[in-house]
Amino acid sequence: MSKPRSAALAPDSAAEAGDDRGLPEDAIYEQIHHAVARQDLAPGTRLREEELRRIFNVSRTRIRNVLTRLAYAGVVTLEPNRGASVARPTPKEAHDNFIARRAVEEAIVRLAAARVTPADLARLEANIDAECAARQAGDQTAMVWLSGEFHTLLAEIAGNTILARILRDLITREALVIATYERQGKPSCSHEEHSAILAALQHRDADTAARLMLEHLGNVEDRLYFDPPERDTDLSRIFGRSEKGGAG
Repeated sequence: MSKPRSAALAPDSAAEAGDDRGLPEDAIYEQIHHAVARQDLAPGTRLREEELRRIFNVSRTRIRNVLTRLAYAGVVTLEPNRGASVARPTPKEAHDNFIARRAVEEAIVRLAAARVTPADLARLEANIDAECAARQAGDQTAMVWLSGEFHTLLAEIAGNTILARILRDLITREALVIATYERQGKPSCSHEEHSAILAALQHRDADTAARLMLEHLGNVEDRLYFDPPERDTDLSRIFGRSEKGGAG
């Protein structure tokens, strides 16, 4: 990823005031990152430095550093003369994210199949039950969060901290993809597919688990809606012309 342009966050000495004994940068980063992952912050939401400075009671410099880190993670967009906003992924960026997830999660699920314990299986099953309950309740925010949590749990079970760290950012970016491209009333993720992966893990069947994971991620991508809807355009209505050719 290219380095964010520093002009997007130009210094403003008059607004540097703040108590930097407050939350450290990592804690502020985690709160904003978490809010994006839960879809509490929609794509395109402006993240105004002054407002964030007041909320967290820290200097604008500290907020600026956090926003720059979030931009490196692909969660925030920095624009000159406009500032920071929650990223709105393009279709290409969405497809690229899924390519990366397939590569990372195939490795994760194979590692998890070799390491999974009965306690791990119980945690995964509880997560799927909670996801199912959220869907029945129509709680979209909980559904997205719990769906990502299933994959996060697999990464924890796999025991590879580097893969887990990469996956965490990919899942947060996918939350932005889903918020932007999910079809209304058609959830992109399926807890039934999670259940199938869990069944393969119960048998420590790494090959089947990997195949199901790749199919699952492919299905999630296929359920998204990247093309604008086609619609008939009534030029007469738009331009206010009557059948006789006069102005409406």
